Amino acid sequence: MWIGIDDTDSINGGCTTYLVAELIKELKEYGVVGYPRLVRLNPTLPWKTRGNGAVAIQFGRKDKVERESKFPIAFLDGNLIFGFAVGKCEEEKADESIIKKVSKIVERLAWFKDPKTNPGFVVFNKPLSNDFYWGAVRGVLSQKEAKKEIERRKGFYRGYKNERGLIGATAAVSWEGKDFTFELIAYRDPEFFGKSRGIDDESVKKLDRECPHTFDNWDWKNDHNRIKPNSKGPVYYGIRGEDPSELMRGKELVKSEPVHEWVIFKTNQATDDHLARKQIAGVKPYESAIIEGKVCKAPVTIKGGHVIFVLEDKTGVIDCAAYEPTKEFRSVVRELKVGDLIECYGSVRKERERLTLNLEKIKILKLVKVKAKTENPLCPRCKIHMHSVGKGGGYRCRRCRAKASQKEAVFKEIPRKINLGFYEVPVCARRHLAKPLKRMKYPTFFTSNF
Repeated sequence: MWIGIDDTDSINGGCTTYLVAELIKELKEYGVVGYPRLVRLNPTLPWKTRGNGAVAIQFGRKDKVERESKFPIAFLDGNLIFGFAVGKCEEEKADESIIKKVSKIVERLAWFKDPKTNPGFVVFNKPLSNDFYWGAVRGVLSQKEAKKEIERRKGFYRGYKNERGLIGATAAVSWEGKDFTFELIAYRDPEFFGKSRGIDDESVKKLDRECPHTFDNWDWKNDHNRIKPNSKGPVYYGIRGEDPSELMRGKELVKSEPVHEWVIFKTNQATDDHLARKQIAGVKPYESAIIEGKVCKAPVTIKGGHVIFVLEDKTGVIDCAAYEPTKEFRSVVRELKVGDLIECYGSVRKERERLTLNLEKIKILKLVKVKAKTENPLCPRCKIHMHSVGKGGGYRCRRCRAKASQKEAVFKEIPRKINLGFYEVPVCARRHLAKPLKRMKYPTFFTSNF
């Protein structure tokens, strides 16, 4: 059986992932199949709570399991909890008692007083196709569509308030996970909820150096601890990577207050699943896109330190923005010139009736040559440099009044400061779903020189 939950947290506290820990403890008579899932959804939606993450977990018969297939997935109530490989644990059907237990946990831990929090959970006895997931991570789905999918798949659901959580809960179960990463989330003792987190920065730097298959631990350029959240909820820190055993080793390197509990999640983080290739005319608000085009208006820096340029393809034009929080990435964007051919990756927002692509990374495909004038043309008679007669007017010799065109001046090609390949925003500005260059098999250039 599959259980999916979403939209229980708030900007003021709580965390939907914490409900997975409570579910495992509450349903301890069942075995956990695979790893619990943390599934991030469309990052552009204005009604999201914080990270727009839903969770799902599969349970099976604990007494009908092949013990050699187990692997550690959590540490809860002082005990190491194991998951079991898919196909090695007999399926279990949900009943009314399970529904009541899930309801009890959601109703105890969800932040109902927050107007933006609208919890929902689903229970399925069979896995879903991943079509609903793609709709939720790349588009905008409704509660009605979620209910239709649940009923079509003969699932159970319970929604609260406006029931928006049913969308994410269903999507989390629907996620197929062909590309995936893992995150070990450490939780605090409840007595520390809401208090500052005492995590030793040097130990996080050591984690980043010694665990090569982890990512987004420390922003070396901006001196930022990325594993530590800013929220007031139960999460102490989260370590992300591609190898669960390395995440457990990383946990041992982090110096902090005692970790109360932890869970390893299989996630769609760092996969770029939210991005779809589009032409500019097909781009809509609340989507994320990859757009290939040419720079048609040079970058300018506006109030607030944001850098904006205009991209064009054969179907239209769109503003592209590197906002102030992207820090040194803006210096890369400032080096773009009119005519450069690039791919832009980011999410679409509507500002003053214009669409803007909020950049997550760019891929430079072709750079135009940039030339600078080094000297004015020589007069062929007088052998002295001519002088400019004004913009677009060419040149004239002061002695004999001979004329020359602009192209007769001497020009030198100026080396570009950027190269072909990928550039990304720094760790401190990276979104959950954005795939780091560390996970990409393409020519990449980092922004440490800017």
